[in-house]
Amino acid sequence: MYKLDPTWLPFTNLMLQHVYNVLLICSDYDRFLLEEDGRVEEELYLEYTQLGLSNPPKIIHTANPGEALSMLTERKFELVITMIDLLDEPVEQLCADIKAIDQNMPVVVLSPSAAHRRNKYVKSLGTDNIDYFFYWQGDPTIFLAMVKLVEDRMNLDHDTSVADIQVIILVEDSVRFYSSYLPLMYTCLIQENSSTILEALNTWGKHLRMRGRPKILLARTYEEAYDLFTRYQRNVLGVISDISFSREGQKDQNAGLRLARVIRKERPEIPVLLQSADLTRERDANDLGASFIWKQSPTLLSDLNTFMNRHYGFGPFIFREPESGMEIARVSTMGELQRILPTIPPDSFAYHSRRNDFSRWLRAQGLFELASKIHAINIDNQTDTVATQKLITETIRSYRTARTKGVISLFSRTSFDETMFFSRIGGGSLGGKGRGLAFIDKELRSSGLIEKYPGIYLSIPRTVVISTDQFSHFIKQYHLEDTITEDLSDKDLLTLFLSYPVQDELMQDLATIIEVIHNPISVRSSSLLEDSHFQPFAGVYETCMLPNNGDDAQRLEELADAVRCVWASTYSRRAKAYMKATEHMVEEEKMAVIIQQVIGSKHGAYWYPNISGVARSLNYYPLNGEKATDGVGMISFGFGKAIVDNGSAFRFSPTHPKRPIQFLGGNNASSQASFYALADKPYKPLERSAENLTLLDINYAEQYPESMKYIASTYDSQSGTISESARAAGQKIITFNGILKYEAFPLAQVVKDILELGTRAMSTPVEIEFAVNLNRQSPKLPEFSLLQIRPIAEGNEESDVAVTDDEKGRNIVYSKMVMGNGNISSIQDVVAIKTESFRQADMAQMANELDGLNAILAAKSREYLLIVAGRLGSCDTWLGIPASWSQISASRVIVETGLKEFQVEPSQGTHFFQNMTSLGCVYMTVNPSFGEGELHLDRLSSCSIEAETPHFIHYRAPKPLTIKANGHNGEGVICLG
Repeated sequence: MYKLDPTWLPFTNLMLQHVYNVLLICSDYDRFLLEEDGRVEEELYLEYTQLGLSNPPKIIHTANPGEALSMLTERKFELVITMIDLLDEPVEQLCADIKAIDQNMPVVVLSPSAAHRRNKYVKSLGTDNIDYFFYWQGDPTIFLAMVKLVEDRMNLDHDTSVADIQVIILVEDSVRFYSSYLPLMYTCLIQENSSTILEALNTWGKHLRMRGRPKILLARTYEEAYDLFTRYQRNVLGVISDISFSREGQKDQNAGLRLARVIRKERPEIPVLLQSADLTRERDANDLGASFIWKQSPTLLSDLNTFMNRHYGFGPFIFREPESGMEIARVSTMGELQRILPTIPPDSFAYHSRRNDFSRWLRAQGLFELASKIHAINIDNQTDTVATQKLITETIRSYRTARTKGVISLFSRTSFDETMFFSRIGGGSLGGKGRGLAFIDKELRSSGLIEKYPGIYLSIPRTVVISTDQFSHFIKQYHLEDTITEDLSDKDLLTLFLSYPVQDELMQDLATIIEVIHNPISVRSSSLLEDSHFQPFAGVYETCMLPNNGDDAQRLEELADAVRCVWASTYSRRAKAYMKATEHMVEEEKMAVIIQQVIGSKHGAYWYPNISGVARSLNYYPLNGEKATDGVGMISFGFGKAIVDNGSAFRFSPTHPKRPIQFLGGNNASSQASFYALADKPYKPLERSAENLTLLDINYAEQYPESMKYIASTYDSQSGTISESARAAGQKIITFNGILKYEAFPLAQVVKDILELGTRAMSTPVEIEFAVNLNRQSPKLPEFSLLQIRPIAEGNEESDVAVTDDEKGRNIVYSKMVMGNGNISSIQDVVAIKTESFRQADMAQMANELDGLNAILAAKSREYLLIVAGRLGSCDTWLGIPASWSQISASRVIVETGLKEFQVEPSQGTHFFQNMTSLGCVYMTVNPSFGEGELHLDRLSSCSIEAETPHFIHYRAPKPLTIKANGHNGEGVICLG
C-alpha cells in the first residue's frame, strides 16, 4: 500500500460504522412498489457506484412484523425501515417492540405519500421509538439519504473529534420538504466530495478522501437545532433552516430568525440559509445577513443546490471584485490557489480574507489542517494586506511541499509542480532502487530524524519513477522481445532502442517534468532485481547524467534518450552475464527508471556536489579500536563515481569521525587530486559514456573556494603548516577536516543515524549512497540528500568454522581480513598472479587475460580460486585490475594481496565489491609485506599447470583445496587438501 499523504491519515479512521444490512418491513405490494416500480435496490447500488461509494447496503424484506422481530434477534442489522401500513398491527407498536429488542437500532418509518391518513398521528408520536419519518415520493435516492443520515449520526462524535469533519445542520419539521432536501443535499455533497479528491496524491488517498465529506444533521425543533450548533459549533460548515418550526413545544413563526441571531453572534462567518413559504420573510432574513429561498419557488431544489455550491466552498474558488461582485479569477485546487494568489488585487484578497473565504473553501476540500493555518492568519484594518497575501501564499506552498514528503504520488500533468517530491508514472513496480528510496523517505518522515537536524535539509532528491509497466509496453509495442536472446553489442543494442520513439503519453509526462525541473537530472536504473536482498545488481545497469540545459525541445529529447538508454541496459552483455551468474532468466527482469534532480551547485561551467559518499552499517575490515558494527563511510569531493567505480575515497568511521581519516587512492597519493563533475554540454548517448561526467583536476575547484569550504585545507610550504581555510594562500588538499573534525556540518552523525534507521527498518545491515550540497542560496539550508539505500548481503554465517593450527602451518593463504563464511571443498582450480611480472601499467592487459581464463573454466562449469594484486574491479588502473564481473564470473574465492611496491587498501564502497559479496564469494585480503596475513604461492608448485599467460598461471590441484572462512572472527585459510 502506498504511504498516505500525512494530511489524509485521519481519514483512515473515519466512517468506522456502516449500514450493511437493512431490514425492510412492508407488504408484498409495497415491496413491489419499491423494488420493481421504484427499483430501489438496483438504483441504490447504481447510486453508490456512480458516486464512487463502496459497500451498498443489502435490503432484506419481510411482510410479517413477527418474523421481523425474530430476524432482529437472529441476524445483524444496522437499520430498520418500515412502511406505515402493516396489516392489523400499528406501526408505532412495532417500532416500540423493535426498540425493546435493541434500544439503539435506528428505525425509519416510510409513508407512501404526503396525503396518507396516518401521517399526522405517527409524526406526532415524537422520536422515542421512531428516529425518522419520511415520505416515499418515487425517488430511490431517498434510500441513499436515509442510510447516509443514519450513518452520519452513528459516526458523528468520533469523526468530528478525529479529523475535524464538517457538519451541515438542516432545521426542518416538514417531512415533505426534508424528504426532498436530503436526497439532493447528499447527492450534492458526495459529488462535490468526489471533485475534491483532485487534492489526493494517490489512488488510496482518493478512496479514503470519500470518507471525509461533510455530515448532515437533521433537527426538527429549535431546542434540537440549538443543541447541535452548541455541541458542534467549531465544525459547522453551514445551517439551512426553516423560519417557522417548534420552539418550547409550540409553533414559533420566528424560530429560524432566533436561531440565526445566535449563530451570527457566535460564528458570524457561518453561512445561514433561511427558507419560508412566505415570500415576505426574505427581508427578515436579509436583515440578519442570511440568504433566503422561497419554498414555493418552481426552482426550489436548484436554488438549494446553487446556495450549497456557492457558500460552502464546493466547486471552484471564485475571486470577486468587492464592490461589483464581478468574477476576477477562479481556481479548482490549492495548487492553483497558491499560483494565482500573488496576482490577485489586494482589495479582492482582503475582501475574501476578512470573510474567511479561503479557510472555508479549504475546509470544504477536506484540507482541515491548512484551513486552520489560514484561519489563524487574520487580516484587519491594521494588517499589511500585501504581507498577508505573501504569507498565505507561502503557507500554502509549504503545506503542499510538506504533505508530499514520504508519499508516493500518482504523476499528473495537471498537478505536478515544485511541491511534488516522489511521483510514479504508471501502475507497475517501482523497481529495487525506487522501492528503497520510497521506503527510506517514509521512514525518515516518521522517525523524527528530520526534526533532530533543524539546521540542515535532510531528504531524498525530487524523484519521478517511470514504473516497469512503461518498459514492458515499450518492449511489446516495438516487438523487441527478441533482443533478449540476440547477441548484440551494447552499442548496437542502444542504437536499436534509440531508433524507436517513446510512447506519446509518456513523452507528454516527460515534457511536464522538464517544465518543472531546470537543474541537472540523473536518469537511473531501478530494475526489479536491483538492490534486492542477497543479489543487488549494483552498478550493472546505466545511469545517465543530463545537464538539462538548452531549449525545451533539446532537453526533452535528451531526457527521452536517457530513459531509452537505461531501458536498453537491461539487456547489455554485462547485465546478461550477471543474471547468468545469479541463476536468473533475462525474461524475469523488468526495468523501472528513476528521474532525479541532481544534488549540487554550478561552479563555472560544471555542476557538482561538495561531498558524495557511500556508507555501510557493517564494516568488514575494522581498524584498531573499531567494531564491525560501527560501520564505515567513504566520501569524496565531487560526484561519487570516484567511489563506486574507482574506489578512490576518504575512509572514515561514522561512530568515530574525529579519528584520522584515510585516503584510499591510487598511485601512492595521499589526497584527492581529481574529481568528477557534470559538464554544461549536450548529452549524446552514442558519442560518450552514459554517465556523461568529466574528470577534472582539483585545481579547477580552487577557482571556486566556496565549493571547497570545510572540505579543503591549505598547506603553506614556507611555514610547513596546514590551515583549515580553503581561502588561505597555498596548496589545497582535500581533508574534510571542517566536516569531520570540527563538525561544521553534522555529516558523520547523520550518516550514523540513517544507517541505524535503515538497519532497523530493513532488519539487515544496509549500504547508503548520499550527496551533500553546502552551497544552497540563503534562506535555503545546507542539504544532505539520501540517493539510495540497499541491503547488504552477509552470506551464510550460521555455522562457526574453525581454522586449525595445522591448516595455518601449511597454508597457501592465511588472512585475518575475511568476508564470507563457510567450508568450501569443491575447488581444484587456482588462477594466481605472477608476482615477479606484475606491473601497474599492465592492469588493463591483466583484465583481458582473466577474461580468457575465466571463459575456459566457466565453459567447463569449474569454479576457481582467484589470487590478484590490488583492488579487483577498480576502474582506476593504478589501484587494481579493471575487470568486470563477467570476466571473473566463475571465481568462487577471491584473494587480493598487496605487494612490496604496491599497497592498496580494500574498498568497501564500490559496486563491484557489493555484487561480489552478494553472490556469496569468499573474499580475503592479505598484505604480507606489512605482516597482514600470509601468502605462499610457492606451495602451488606441486599442482599441475593448466594454462599460463604473461601475468597469470592456472593451476590444477590433484584434489580439492581446503578453504575455510570464518565470518564471525574474520579469519580464513586456504591450503592444499
